[in-house]
Amino acid sequence: MTEIIKLLVVIAVIILLIKKKWNLEYVILLASLLVGVFFNLSPIQIGNNFVLALIDLTTLKLIGIIVLVYILSGVLRKVESLRDLVDSLQGLVKDYRLILAFIPALLGLIPMPAGAMFSAPMVKEVGGRVGLTPEEETFVNYWFRHIWEFVWPLFPGIILFAGLLKVEIQEVILVQFPLTIATVIVGFVWEYKNLRKDSTLINKKDILFNLKKLFFGIWSILLIIILVLGTKTDLLFSLVIVILSLIFLNIKKLSLKMLKEIIRNDIDLSVVILIASIMIFKRILQVSGGIEIIPEAFAKLGIHPFIVLFIIPFFLGTMTGLSTAALGIGLPVLLPVIIQGEANLYYAMLAFTGSFVGVMISPMHLCLVVTRNYFKADMGKMYKMLILPLIIISLSALALVMVRA
Repeated sequence: MTEIIKLLVVIAVIILLIKKKWNLEYVILLASLLVGVFFNLSPIQIGNNFVLALIDLTTLKLIGIIVLVYILSGVLRKVESLRDLVDSLQGLVKDYRLILAFIPALLGLIPMPAGAMFSAPMVKEVGGRVGLTPEEETFVNYWFRHIWEFVWPLFPGIILFAGLLKVEIQEVILVQFPLTIATVIVGFVWEYKNLRKDSTLINKKDILFNLKKLFFGIWSILLIIILVLGTKTDLLFSLVIVILSLIFLNIKKLSLKMLKEIIRNDIDLSVVILIASIMIFKRILQVSGGIEIIPEAFAKLGIHPFIVLFIIPFFLGTMTGLSTAALGIGLPVLLPVIIQGEANLYYAMLAFTGSFVGVMISPMHLCLVVTRNYFKADMGKMYKMLILPLIIISLSALALVMVRA
């Protein structure tokens, strides 16, 4: 239990400093140092792992993807693709709240780290027109980005989950699909309760014009989806291909000076530092051995199986911000509870929900931190918005388990 207390102290420090408005990237670096000290890593070990985390290919690739997303959003803005996309959707869809949900939900099909950042510029374009607050824009973008987490077969978390349970992904999707429905409903209820109605009318004569405009506004995003999901092209290369295609097709609009301005003004270095600091934290946490003792400690407490099934992945998800980490570490310990003759997929679903909720509130979750930075939203207000919807999802999962298990 001593190790659990140490990790809880680290989480408390992170939350306290975030409330005091410290820059998150420096809070995470400090948390990395605390984990190293608490788990008796020497200064040399801490320093070496800082460096190894920074030069790790995963870290470099992730930073590259984020930088390219910033550049892509800058190019789309310069060639007015974002404006065309939003204009056309507003010409086709009467209620802007449906547009706000559609954009991150569509882009949420792309399995990419910090993926909510991809849809953020378009959500901001819509939100800016109707006067949404930064927190409202962040919530809608963040929530609808993650509605597919329970069922989309290309997400690493689902693939790992089915593999550990030794069942077909289709079986997992069938059981967990009601939770995706619940997540969509909760998102729409929140929108229609908190966002004012807009009285924009659709001119039916302009439908074909708007469909054409929609295609020209969205083709670059559809191309990324096709490349990543259809042809299995690496996301980093897909972004390069699309950016170069946009530059080539808009060579008259985009001067070298404009491209330099995009690189200088659109890339947020604080987010790059933040990503690096999170990768450092994860490595220090892994090397320290602290994360591996969590499942055993909770399992020995002798509490109700439902609580154990939920709380272990939840805690791991909160600590790491990664569903793959939460499930990959927590699920093997929970298998004796889940598998008794054959896998009880409803018990497993409760564990998956725990990881989902933990990741959604984790200060390590890249989608949350980069979009919060992008919209300049208050993290405290964001958490207040997230708590009730996530409680509803958790209770929905518990109800399904109690009825079907």
